[in-house]
Amino acid sequence: MLRALAVVTCLLPALSPASPQVGSLSGTAKVVNGGPGDQTDPHVSGALVAYTSESGGTSEIRYHDLVSGVDQAIPNDGAFDFVSDISGSTVVFTRVNTSSAIFTYEVGKAQAPVELAPQAGSSRRAAVIGGRTVAWQDFGYTGSTLEPEIALFDLDQGTLTRLTDDRMLDRTPSVSPDGKTVVWAKCDAQGQHCDIWQARWAGNGFNSQALTGSEGEESQPDTNGDIVVYASTRMVDGVSDRDIYWKPVNGGTEQRLALPGLDANPSISGALIAFERRDPTKGDFDIALYDLDTQTLYLLTQSPENENLNDLSVSDDGTVRVVWTVAENGDFNVRSFTFKLPRDLPCEDAAPAEPTRTAEAVCTQPGSTPLLAALEVARTTGQPNAVSLGFYGLGAGVMCVDNGYSGERATSGWVWLDGAEIVDPSRFKPTVSLVARDVTLDGNTWLAALISGNPGSSFRIRIYGTASACGVTQPVAGEERIPGHYVAPLTLEVGGVSAVTFVPVSDGPGAGCSAGGTPVAAAGLVLVALWLARPRRVSVVVSRKRLRRRGRAL
Repeated sequence: MLRALAVVTCLLPALSPASPQVGSLSGTAKVVNGGPGDQTDPHVSGALVAYTSESGGTSEIRYHDLVSGVDQAIPNDGAFDFVSDISGSTVVFTRVNTSSAIFTYEVGKAQAPVELAPQAGSSRRAAVIGGRTVAWQDFGYTGSTLEPEIALFDLDQGTLTRLTDDRMLDRTPSVSPDGKTVVWAKCDAQGQHCDIWQARWAGNGFNSQALTGSEGEESQPDTNGDIVVYASTRMVDGVSDRDIYWKPVNGGTEQRLALPGLDANPSISGALIAFERRDPTKGDFDIALYDLDTQTLYLLTQSPENENLNDLSVSDDGTVRVVWTVAENGDFNVRSFTFKLPRDLPCEDAAPAEPTRTAEAVCTQPGSTPLLAALEVARTTGQPNAVSLGFYGLGAGVMCVDNGYSGERATSGWVWLDGAEIVDPSRFKPTVSLVARDVTLDGNTWLAALISGNPGSSFRIRIYGTASACGVTQPVAGEERIPGHYVAPLTLEVGGVSAVTFVPVSDGPGAGCSAGGTPVAAAGLVLVALWLARPRRVSVVVSRKRLRRRGRAL
C-alpha cells in the first residue's frame, strides 16, 4: 500500500476531477418591486423582505410579504430612511433628519418607528439585527469618519454597549439569528489591511477576538452562529482575485470556494451561502448559491444585467428565499427566488424494491439497476496509469471491475471509493475476469483507480445504485429548474495558507515523482491523494474585494 501511495502521489498531475451528477432546484422567481425609482439593498427573514426605495430625492424603507404579496412603506414623516435589515418581524434602519439615528419598526403592529438609544446629534448607520440584538456603526464615540466603532443594543434589556474601542475603521457588522454572535471587518484608517473580527456572548457580556490574520484582505462577513463566511483577497502565483471563505466561529480550519472569476458579498443562512459571482466568460455579476452540506453550487441568475446586494433566509420548514438587486432599464429593482432543497422534500421509492441479489449477479445481469458511473483505465508504458471520476450515489451499491475490458487482463491495480481501498492488487489475476463488491454510497463520491503491470492491459469499473425518487424534485407550472454542480471546497491550515508536501516512498535509486502535469489538474485530485495519505487537506488561494452595500462603505 505504501508503494501504491507513492505512485498515486506522483501521478497527481495526471488526474483531473469530473463533476458528479447532483440534483437541481425547482422554485419560483418573483419581482418584489420593479416600480419607478431605485429599489435596492433587500434583506429577508422568513417571508418578509425589507428594502430601500428611493425616488425623486426621497428614500423610504418598504417591506414586502412574499406569500401574500402585500408591500407597504414604513412611515417616515419626510425623513430620509435607508439601509435596512430584518429579523422575524423586526426591521431596523438608518434615519437621517437633524441627525443620523437607528430606528426599529415592528411589522404588523401599526406603531410608529422607535429610535434606539436616542442621542442628540447622533451619527449612526449600517444597522443590522439578529434575534434581539441590533448592531451598527457609531461615529459619535470618536467624532471621526475614519474611526467608527461598533455598538450593540439589546432590544429586551434596552441597553447600549460599545463593542469596539480602538483607532481602527470598524465596519459592515452582521449578527447571527440568535443574536449571540456579532462579526465585522476591522481595517486601518485608509480602509485597507482588513481582517474579520467576531464577538460572542459569554453569559455576562460579549468577548471579542480576531478570526482572520495576515493571510489576506477580508471583508463583508456574515454568520449563522456556527460559521463565519466572508470574501478575501489573496495572492497566489502573482495573481490577485477574490473568493468566498468560511471558518467556524470557534476558530480552526478555514475553507475556500475556489472558482474562476470574482466572487463577493456572501450571506449565510443555515447551510446555504448566497453570493455575487462574476464568471470571466460572462463579465457581469450573477447570484450564486452554495450548499455546504452537499457541496453543490447553483447559479440562480444568468441575465446580462448585474445582480448584487443579496440576502437569504432558510425557514424551519425548509423553505429557502433568496433576494437581490438587479440593474435594469436604468433603475434598480428587487427580485426573489423561493424554493425547497431537494433533501427537505418527502419522497418515496420510485418502484417496489427488487429482491436482493448478489453483487456478482448485478454485475453479470444488471437489468434495470441504474448505472451511476463507469470508468476505464488502460496500462501504457512508464509510470502506472491512474484515473478518477466524481459521481453522486446514495445508499447500497455494487462495484463491478471488468478485468481485461479492452485489452489484456491486468495483473496489478487498485480501486478506491472516497479514499477507501475497495480492490487491491491481489484481486487482479490473469484468470479473473470480474471482481464484484457490495459498496455503500454516501452522496457525492470520488472513484479512483490505478493500474500497473503489463502494457496493453486494462480494466473497467462500473458502479450501480438503487432506483429512487428521493432527492428528486418535480417541477410544476410556473417554476424554474436550476441545475446544480458539485464543487468541493479547498481546506486551509489553521492560521494561514500553507502547502501540502508529499514524500514519495522510495524503492531504490531514482524512485520519486516526475515534474510533469499542470497545477490545475494536481489541485483537482488533491482530495483523492489526501484520502489515501491521510494528511490534512491544504490549498493556496486567490481573491479580490468589492463592497456589498453602497450605504455601508463606512
